[in-house]
Amino acid sequence: MTSPVVAWSELQADHAASLAAFHAAAERWTPEAWEAPLGPGKWTPAQVAEHLRLSYEVLGRELAGGTGLRLRTPWWLRPLLRLRFLPGVLRQGRIPANARAPREVRPGDGPFPRAAVLAALDAGAAAVSAALTARHGAGGDGVTHHVFGRLSPAEALRFLAVHNRHHTAQLSAPGH
Repeated sequence: MTSPVVAWSELQADHAASLAAFHAAAERWTPEAWEAPLGPGKWTPAQVAEHLRLSYEVLGRELAGGTGLRLRTPWWLRPLLRLRFLPGVLRQGRIPANARAPREVRPGDGPFPRAAVLAALDAGAAAVSAALTARHGAGGDGVTHHVFGRLSPAEALRFLAVHNRHHTAQLSAPGH
């Protein structure tokens, strides 16, 4: 859980800053390198951006009443994983090593034109942020995480910022 003293406006600002940092990292890549893998068996920068876009698309769909991420952990394991890993993600901003993206948000082979993907990412992020803000203000429920289960609007917005920074670090790695 996030700290109760963190104001919603601070979560929104942090989320916006995480998107701006991702944009800055994405813009540093040459057009040729944008579609080249980050390493053996790794995604390309374009696929990383598409993954983020898909993440917001799926969450937006769920927030609009449709299907979101499918739970992949049994009911009895979820509370243990929430207790063991979710605080590290939300407080320390760390996604566990070897965490795999669920099928719904894995990018295809591309190509993914940078301007189009980043514009769609921004639109999806704005829609999700607005929907989470509305739910937060109404005391409503958040979204489904494929491992942790239901996240409150505050947990979801914080998780999105952490997720964006996780992928920004991939695009900002030395040598790239």
